[in-house]
Amino acid sequence: MSRPTTIRTELDLVPIMNLVTILIPFLLIASSFASLAVIPSVLPAIGPGGERQVDALELKVHVGDAGFRVEGNDPQLEEGAALLCRGPCRGPETYDLSGLTALLADLKKRHQAERSVILVPDAFVSYELLIATMDAARMDAGDTLFPEVVIAGGT
Repeated sequence: MSRPTTIRTELDLVPIMNLVTILIPFLLIASSFASLAVIPSVLPAIGPGGERQVDALELKVHVGDAGFRVEGNDPQLEEGAALLCRGPCRGPETYDLSGLTALLADLKKRHQAERSVILVPDAFVSYELLIATMDAARMDAGDTLFPEVVIAGGT
């Protein structure tokens, strides 16, 4: 009886090493494109309601297809203040963001202690418009207006 002969060959690892050599730089480059940004905002509280302040401003900015509508407990806003778009409302550049900031700055002068504003966007409102509205409500030429922005469910 003869024994089968065993042929010893070395495993060729060059193709696998080539693949790893190509994949490592590719993964390092691809990881630099993935970045996260956090937009500071306040979530509405869920739970039993506490006592409401009677003199609170309760400022709301509705963002819709006609522009902004600002509501709150202030004599200037008894019937709501409307800021219409310049032409058809298509993007953030057509909305009157500077007018919104001026109106909110005027309200802030009368209500110094207020820090929050509630944004109520319609369903069609784009992400860019929502962020631009948040920026308009937070700052006015370096002055802090309403830094605590709450996003409420829209229509």
